[in-house]
Amino acid sequence: MSRQALLLLLPAMSALLYVLAALFIKKAITAGCDQRHVNLCVNLLPAVIFQLLWLYSGPLDWTQAWKPAVAACTFFGGQVFTFLALRNGEVSVTTPVLGTKVVFTAMFSAIVFAQALELRWWLGALACSLGVVLVTGATWRTLAPRLLRRDALFATGAAITFGLTDVLVQHWERAVGIPAFVALMFGCTGILVLAVFLPGLRGGIPAAGIKPLGAGAILYSLQILGMAVALGLHESATAVNIVYGSRAVWSVVLAWMLARFLQAEEARDAREVMVRRLAGSLLVFGAVLAVLI
Repeated sequence: MSRQALLLLLPAMSALLYVLAALFIKKAITAGCDQRHVNLCVNLLPAVIFQLLWLYSGPLDWTQAWKPAVAACTFFGGQVFTFLALRNGEVSVTTPVLGTKVVFTAMFSAIVFAQALELRWWLGALACSLGVVLVTGATWRTLAPRLLRRDALFATGAAITFGLTDVLVQHWERAVGIPAFVALMFGCTGILVLAVFLPGLRGGIPAAGIKPLGAGAILYSLQILGMAVALGLHESATAVNIVYGSRAVWSVVLAWMLARFLQAEEARDAREVMVRRLAGSLLVFGAVLAVLI
């Protein structure tokens, strides 16, 4: 197996960690954590921890510091959309809709940086999108109204902003240096989060939400690091994102298995609904295989 193929194991692992993080964050939201609590905890942890990467960073050209700052802004927007989607929907729906990010990644790679993409990556992006149609549980007649619901709109907004972020990271990270880029990017994200969500914060984290929010923040940080390294070292952000799209499968399987334990909404969904979501998520997995083979 080539080095590029081995690097795709990082987004595959990040996909699993993301779904586990999303399930715990959803449980924290259900326990009473509001948008400010979630954004502060989930973003400040990597902002602090990733500063340790300065220990592995070489000399930095500070004239390039604007690049991780711009990536931090788009990433911050994606985070806000993601947590709004989780608040208004189920993990087994919002996460596969986030899989459309691969379409926007391919689009931004081609338009912004004029990067040539192989046909199999466009086919993989199409498979991810078709899978989303099944996951949402919509028919062709009800698809448009379903995609206009708040959870789908927020998830699509996250897909667009994260798609742009991934392309920016891939094209800028190695020029700045991966350790310095990640440290600066998430340091800037932490500053943005403090500026936006700290003012007006009322009350502490509900006792029932402390453990799931803490677990979600740790898992979320680990998957961010895996994706940052993969995007910096792999030749194609689109390929990395299609593999990362396997989280659509994990979101259905794990949400279904852990629904009662985490008191998730999936516990109330009919078997036919979850089977249809699983079928749609398998289309996304097919796209993953298309990239790996």
